[in-house]
Amino acid sequence: MDWDNIRVFLEVAEARSLTVAARHTGLSQPTISRRLKSMEEEIGGALFERFPNRIELTPLGKELIEPALGM
Repeated sequence: MDWDNIRVFLEVAEARSLTVAARHTGLSQPTISRRLKSMEEEIGGALFERFPNRIELTPLGKELIEPALGM
């Protein structure tokens, strides 16, 4: 698994916003979205549930927080 994708995953999980995560990482919002999509395809499930004004971890995303932090 690509470390940069994990770093983006953790940033989005903390920020609860693609826009805020983009600002914090210096990446564009489309790049953030592509990295998350790549990670979701690799894992085989959605990591976030998207709402109009926020983003929330799915149960799968919650399972991956601790291992990702340990990296």
